[in-house]
Amino acid sequence: MNAILTILTLLCIPYAAELKPIYSEKQIKTILDYKYKSNSSSLEVIGIHFYKNKEGIVLQLEIEMNSNNTNYIFEAMNALSEVGQYSKKTISKFIILAHNNALDVPLSYESDASCAIKYFIKSEITKSAWMKDCLSNSITQRKIENWSTFNMEKRNEIIN
Repeated sequence: MNAILTILTLLCIPYAAELKPIYSEKQIKTILDYKYKSNSSSLEVIGIHFYKNKEGIVLQLEIEMNSNNTNYIFEAMNALSEVGQYSKKTISKFIILAHNNALDVPLSYESDASCAIKYFIKSEITKSAWMKDCLSNSITQRKIENWSTFNMEKRNEIIN
C-alpha cells in the first residue's frame, strides 16, 4: 500500500509544480498595493483598477512619480506581469497612467498582457521586441489627436 502511495505521489509531483496560485481582482489589488507600500519605490500607487473593454479584462495601475526615475515603466509593467499572470480571469491588457506634477496630462502606457508576461516573467522575448511589438505610449495622445482631428474638421466646415 505504501508503495502505491509513493508511486502516485511521485507521478503527481511534476503536475503540482505546474500549479500556480490563482488570485481574484481584490487579491491582486491588495498584492500590488502592498508591493509599492512595502518597498522603497519612487512610485506611489494612486489607484488600481480592473475593467472590461472589447478585447477583455484590463488591469490599470495609476501611479504618482516622485522622482525623475525613467525606468518606472519597466518597474510598473514588471509588477503588473508578476501578479497579473495569476489572475483568475485572463487579463488582456496592462495600462499604466503615470501622473507627474510637472505635466498637465498623465503619461500613459499600454501593453498586451500576455506579451508583457512573455518578456518580464518567462523571458521568451527580448526587451526590444516587447517595446516594439507590445508597448504603446500613445493612449492619451491618440485621444488628443482624435479630438484635434474632430475639431479641425468642424472648423473647416465653419470656414468653408
